[in-house]
Amino acid sequence: MDGQFITNKDLILSDIINSILPKCDNAYFLVGYFYFSGFAELCEQLRNVNLKVLVGLEVERNIVNSIKEVENFTTNKKTRGQLREDFYKSLVEIFNNTDFFDSEEQIEKFKLFLEKLENGTLEIRKTLDPNHAKLYLFQNKEVENICGTFPGTMITGSSNLSVTGLKNRLELNVILRDKPSYIEGKAVFDELWETSVAVIDEEHISDFKEKVIKHIWLEKLYSPYAMFVRVLHEYFNIPTDENILTPSDITDGTYSNLQYQTDAVQLALNSIKNHEGVIISDVVGLGKSVIASTVARNLRLRTIIICPPHLKQQWDEYKDEFGFTASVFSAGKIEAALEHYRQIVRTDEKFLIIVDEAHKYKNEFIHDYSILHDLCIGNKVMLLTATPFNNRPEDIYSMLKLFQIPTKSTLKTVENLGAAFKDLISRYKALAEGQRKGSMSKAEIKDEADAIARSIRSIISPLVVRRSRLDLEDIPEYKEDLKRQGIKPVIPEPPQQLGYNLGNIRDLYLRTLNLISPSEVEKEKNKDNPDFKYYEGARYKPTRYIVDDAELRSQLDEELEEKMGTDLGMLIGRQVNIALFMRRMLVRRYESSVAAFRESLNAMIESSEHILRWIEKRDKVPVYKKGTLPDVEDFYETTDDDLSEEIAEAFEKYQDKGFFEIDMKYIKRAEFVGDIQADLQLLKDIRDEWFAAQSSCIKGKPVTSYSIKFDYKLDAFCQLLKELRSSDPQRKIIVFTEFADTANYLGEALANEGLGVFKYTSKEASTGNKSTIRANFDAGLKPQYQKDDYQILIATDAISEGYNLHRAGTIFNYDIPYNPTRVIQRIGRINRINKKMFDKLYIYNYFPTDIGEAETRTKQISTLKMAMIHAIMGEDTKALTSEEELNAFFKERYQAELAKSEERSWDTQYRNLLNQLKGTEIHSHALQIPHRARIGRTAEKPCKGVLLFGKKGNDFVFKIGDNTEETPVMLTSEQALSLFEATVEEEAVTTDKQFDKLYQHVKAYLYRSISKDENERSRLEAVDKIKLWGKTRALPKDYLDDLLQVIQNDGLTGEEVRFINKQNSKTANKVTERITQDYLNRIVEKMNKVEEGDETLILAEQFN
Repeated sequence: MDGQFITNKDLILSDIINSILPKCDNAYFLVGYFYFSGFAELCEQLRNVNLKVLVGLEVERNIVNSIKEVENFTTNKKTRGQLREDFYKSLVEIFNNTDFFDSEEQIEKFKLFLEKLENGTLEIRKTLDPNHAKLYLFQNKEVENICGTFPGTMITGSSNLSVTGLKNRLELNVILRDKPSYIEGKAVFDELWETSVAVIDEEHISDFKEKVIKHIWLEKLYSPYAMFVRVLHEYFNIPTDENILTPSDITDGTYSNLQYQTDAVQLALNSIKNHEGVIISDVVGLGKSVIASTVARNLRLRTIIICPPHLKQQWDEYKDEFGFTASVFSAGKIEAALEHYRQIVRTDEKFLIIVDEAHKYKNEFIHDYSILHDLCIGNKVMLLTATPFNNRPEDIYSMLKLFQIPTKSTLKTVENLGAAFKDLISRYKALAEGQRKGSMSKAEIKDEADAIARSIRSIISPLVVRRSRLDLEDIPEYKEDLKRQGIKPVIPEPPQQLGYNLGNIRDLYLRTLNLISPSEVEKEKNKDNPDFKYYEGARYKPTRYIVDDAELRSQLDEELEEKMGTDLGMLIGRQVNIALFMRRMLVRRYESSVAAFRESLNAMIESSEHILRWIEKRDKVPVYKKGTLPDVEDFYETTDDDLSEEIAEAFEKYQDKGFFEIDMKYIKRAEFVGDIQADLQLLKDIRDEWFAAQSSCIKGKPVTSYSIKFDYKLDAFCQLLKELRSSDPQRKIIVFTEFADTANYLGEALANEGLGVFKYTSKEASTGNKSTIRANFDAGLKPQYQKDDYQILIATDAISEGYNLHRAGTIFNYDIPYNPTRVIQRIGRINRINKKMFDKLYIYNYFPTDIGEAETRTKQISTLKMAMIHAIMGEDTKALTSEEELNAFFKERYQAELAKSEERSWDTQYRNLLNQLKGTEIHSHALQIPHRARIGRTAEKPCKGVLLFGKKGNDFVFKIGDNTEETPVMLTSEQALSLFEATVEEEAVTTDKQFDKLYQHVKAYLYRSISKDENERSRLEAVDKIKLWGKTRALPKDYLDDLLQVIQNDGLTGEEVRFINKQNSKTANKVTERITQDYLNRIVEKMNKVEEGDETLILAEQFN
């Protein structure tokens, strides 16, 4: 075969060389590039051969499927020593950061490589000047040289010493066996060898061991504690940008540089870089808006801000103070924000979208959410909310979908974001059902709720920047920084109960309460008593009176489906909710103030009269179509303080508009009309007992108004305010009420008491009023601008967001605080981090109490107080019998909610440990541990198997496997760190024989995401519809292909999927108008980006 070409097609170069080597004593390779893969391909036959390798160009790194090889750059003239050092560094890099040596088989080949270096049978040198020639010389053993006529074989051509050059790629080489060719080739090699630079040989072996072997993971057993510290360093070390502008830099000292805030800015920027979004969730009062504004300035992107209406002016001020370009839109103007974006966005431009109070966008099945999703997707997103972990899973999932594609998420904390959250949603619904049916104990409910919250926290923690006041106390650097700046976080005192006497109207108070909201015990006791009457709310639930006739019911069901898109069963449930809501609302307004109660009575009386007139005139009952009503308790979450309107308008913010009339032929007329009239008379009787009718004439028409006869609550409260102001004049007071009617009433009643009262509701959200509040209640304002015109602020929850009121040190809840979250938000107004005014902050709840109780009964809850609390608070208060228990109940509710918001972050202990160890010997040692280090451990842990810690792009991933048959399990950071955790004393053990198989199995799945996600029925229906449109060519094929891809990856909102399902072939064009090609492009681009990013395997441990 002398002179024959070897192309790696019919003849494979590695096969030829491996057949020649057994007949050789010595081999000499001159190549342009050296790859260890080439040595590995020939190593078995090289075992007994003396090999000299001369590299002409580079010892190169080649990246294919994450396998890197050694590279020495020759663009600059380097010293001999530098060439050698570069090779050492490159070999360490390939060993620790590629898969090439990462198996038992390859390790054995490397050991042979090392053995040959040590015994002098392998030398590698680099030509002094670049040389591209490839020459393989094989010196025959004496028995093979045929009396000197056949000294050896020469192969020359294009192949480098690599696995691709030797076998996998088309090459052109020729084999020559004649003596002249061999002698001439050997002379060329010898001449180059003489002037070459030694890279590795017997003379430099000690240097090689010091510079290479010492720094690779081969046959090393690092202590578990050092490995744990290395994990902490990798995970918590924040990449910092020294050029980041701080709040003080940006505002010329108007805002201070608080370390926890500047750290939050860095964390947020990293999250936006890695995940295109971040959730800023520091607890109320720690400065989320300052952090967000600093991030916006550093990103230097054009910005769109979506915020509640009363915060719009504040954001206008922030963008000016922090100097970033932004357009601010109130929450009701999201459509205008999207239109603005579409008009000004440039090709390939990214915007920053800031959404303040983002937890309000928790329903992906409403139109506003879809508009916001369109605005956010493909841009950088910053969500601000103080309650990320403790909401319902579906609420948090909706927030995440604003910048994450569920089946193509950048998060590596779960295999599939969509599937994980659907499981959590299912668990939460089962929990709610168990609670409703009473099939779960309180302890079981708490445990499962905590487990769900922990899962949510673990999944989304890479996206969340959240610190509580407890964290600021627990983290030494933050504590010292705040101390240095004269700031000390304050945890408010638990709520205290203060009471007022009802004087001689005690019986009226109880009787009225029993008429509008009798207890279940009273209802049961009087179920057969025809004289027992209470407010039914019949006007709000006409479907309860549907006739029994099956044919008529079926006919009505069809009408409802056709005209309202709902069925009779759904409408019945909806109206029961409305009636329940109205009864509870009436009780809460009754407890709030006589003024609020009067307004509700007037509105409900007028509404009932209106319905009766409608029936009389049209013989129909008007029904508003409002979509799916929220749960009654959910509706209480609204911060709307003006609920005097008819129920249809009160619910309008949650519903689609629509109107329908039910013909009276479907209604049991006499019963329905009779119950409305009974309700109407009951409400009028109550009004007559509480209020004095006064007749007047307005524009020639007689008008009856109702004045307040008495208000013992207000009288007592006025006296109490005077006492508190007198005893502590420096402590200003904020009085919170749920209702604007009550705030207006208190403001007017106290205006002339000399107390310095200012009143604020959503209707007073003017620039002038905000300035007045700032001047009188904001301690952060410069002293020369502070005023003392007002000492008491009466406000609704419209002010519980976005205002600093920390010149006040006391909060009054004038109504019973049924919702502990509200109390936390309210206290957040006076508990600001930037300036402490008081060592203690007080919260007072205001309750009615009985008078004239015997001394022996003073610790028992008064009858009237208990009745009211039961009506407002429900079943949770049934077991309370004493004032101490009642006080404890409200304290516990408050403290439980406070514990949620002020909860220590799970990672604080780890961060503190890492910070304490920095600069120590163990920390330095841990940083020297190479990537891919592996040890065995015998410590007792909840999991067994092989645990790998890796990195994809800038995000971390943890997976563990205990067999090769099943898919490895992805762990959250919290779970993984608890497994890696070790004591200083623990010793490592060698991995066992099963390690490599398990290791290779887990490694194969480490960066793989399981994209399978069960499509819910609506998505499957949409997929089928799009495929049908494709067949009928209802829309362009390219558009439909993109739309199908996006839906299959759960990239659209629930509302958009429903919109698609409502269309047919004739109306399909509406889909392209709602879901534009640009919108789809941004979603697809985002999906494709997820696959990008370098993969790094950091280390592994085997748990036995």
